[in-house]
Amino acid sequence: MTCVYSLVSDRDDWDHYEWLTWWALDDYARACPKDPDVSEFVQRGRMEKENYLRWQRETLGWALYVFRKPASIVRQT
Repeated sequence: MTCVYSLVSDRDDWDHYEWLTWWALDDYARACPKDPDVSEFVQRGRMEKENYLRWQRETLGWALYVFRKPASIVRQT
């Protein structure tokens, strides 16, 4: 297989992803205050946010790689 494209995140990309997750959690907590699990969700979200900002921001990231099969492997239909 041949790698034909790659995209590697930078800190801004990862921050954007994390902050949207926390925003969605806050929206859910506001919209569903009677959900019996909401306090646990909020507590866990706060813990994950603290961990991310304290330690994970320096070490986490993501990448996307697109591969193409060699022509000899591609099936003819």
